[in-house]
Amino acid sequence: MKGSRLELRDVVFGGVMTVHTAAGPQRVLKFSAAGVTIRDLKTAVPVGPQIRHIDGAPGSTSTLRGDRIARYVESLTGTLSGAEGIPLPPALRLPLTPDTVPEWLYDTVGIVPGIHGHGTNP
Repeated sequence: MKGSRLELRDVVFGGVMTVHTAAGPQRVLKFSAAGVTIRDLKTAVPVGPQIRHIDGAPGSTSTLRGDRIARYVESLTGTLSGAEGIPLPPALRLPLTPDTVPEWLYDTVGIVPGIHGHGTNP
């Protein structure tokens, strides 16, 4: 999933997880949010031998809603605008991968046992 702007509202970092995919285990970051908006959405998902694309119209903003929206990502790079309700200067660019989670962020998670994901072959 890519976009020119991603906004996660009421985001909770769930830690580093290992999910089982058709290609084997993959370490990912887990986030959940109360709402997600994405400008210029472009998504590509492998489904069998094909790659399925879901794209928003150029310049449009797509919205994901639900009780909590969970996202599992291999990497996330963006500008952190606030944490724990405290606004931050927009100059803080934050690249995250399962191997580069800053200790201050990981310390907000604690232990989250029993969470897993999986993929299946069609």
